[in-house]
Amino acid sequence: MFGESARTVFGIDTTQPGSVLYMLLLALLVSISITTGTWDLGNSRIVMFHELVFVIACVIAMGAKPFLALIRAKPVVSVLLAGWLFSITLSLWFSPYNLAHISIGRARYYETILHIFFFLSLLVYLRIYQPPLRFVFYVLLLSNAFVVIQAISIWHFSPEVGVHTSSAWFSRFPFVGHARHAGYNMLVAVLAGVFLLLSESQLRLRVLIGAPFFFVTACLFWLGGRGSMLSVLVALSIVFAWGRRAGIGDRRLVAITLSVVLLALVAAHLAAQFGWNGVWNSIGRSVAAESANKLSSGRLTIWLYSLDAIRNDWLLGVGPQGYLFIPGKWRSTAMPHNAIVQFLVEWGVLGTVLFLSFFLHGLKQVFVRLRDATLALNAEVLGGMTIVVALAFHGLTDGTFYHGKASFYMALCFALCAGGAITNAKCDKNCQLVSVSG
Repeated sequence: MFGESARTVFGIDTTQPGSVLYMLLLALLVSISITTGTWDLGNSRIVMFHELVFVIACVIAMGAKPFLALIRAKPVVSVLLAGWLFSITLSLWFSPYNLAHISIGRARYYETILHIFFFLSLLVYLRIYQPPLRFVFYVLLLSNAFVVIQAISIWHFSPEVGVHTSSAWFSRFPFVGHARHAGYNMLVAVLAGVFLLLSESQLRLRVLIGAPFFFVTACLFWLGGRGSMLSVLVALSIVFAWGRRAGIGDRRLVAITLSVVLLALVAAHLAAQFGWNGVWNSIGRSVAAESANKLSSGRLTIWLYSLDAIRNDWLLGVGPQGYLFIPGKWRSTAMPHNAIVQFLVEWGVLGTVLFLSFFLHGLKQVFVRLRDATLALNAEVLGGMTIVVALAFHGLTDGTFYHGKASFYMALCFALCAGGAITNAKCDKNCQLVSVSG
């Protein structure tokens, strides 16, 4: 664990600024998992302050020059981002609900900006330093496995009255809140575990990974969220497309991973207690749906109502958190359960087009590199890309871009993809990460 003169921890030289920033990032990943509670808005603020700490640390350690260099290297993307920031500022100040003067609106605005600044700071950091990114996936897996173990302990040992009720677990899952929101986190942890298992060569480390991977996978199945489970399946298609180039094609490791998933599925089925959780209950609800709207749990109605509510504010939307203030809002929902509809409500057509242009441009650049046969593909970037795709796909039917943790994980993994980890095939195979420009 510790190297010569206690200067290294897990092979990381703690005397270097880049290593200190990396250790800070890993610490923040753990902290975000265990310091959040069951209140959505409070969780988003906690995540925002974590991101702020990392942004400030990056500016102090690296200065302004690397950020200016990134702007010069990416003029089109920089213009899109600047235009988007200006646009959502207009959405805040010209909100028909005066959200610029309401704390909940301003907080949402600050949170949105911090997600982007965190992404940019991590992107700049990865263009300069070469940390062993594998530890990021270990922390994502282990920290969420800890949450699952804590939940199991509460179920079996908590003296609280009503601890075994359906409402307690559907609305107040430990460290998260709503059970469907816990699904976002387990989705990220499961995919992190898949890549760790499929790319690990040491037997003892496979065992270390296998146990927490079992817990988070069982929890994902137990939660029963259709969006989370389907998103994992969609994202894993990337593994089959590019896995061998990243050294993730060993059939024995695939068999081991599938065996753990099967055991987790059985465990989740045996532990399912309520009508809303478990894979079979999820399938049963889908089969029994009498209409497309019921199949979507009322989402079609929510989307149509949300779009109708901004018909007079289509250019700039109604401002950050504006959905909460729509008069006569249908059902007690906090967001419209669709990322694009949410963007349109909060930012209008202008902000939505600018942001999606930036986001899709970034995805395109990563996919272009993934398809380039002259590049050696690092497993970590493939893992990060898988998580980005899964969260984006899930965002089509839920609030992936609304909740602080999910948005944080999106920014984190998007930066891992765009910041490097795909290197020229001539790169020494021992290199962990090199900067990528263009």
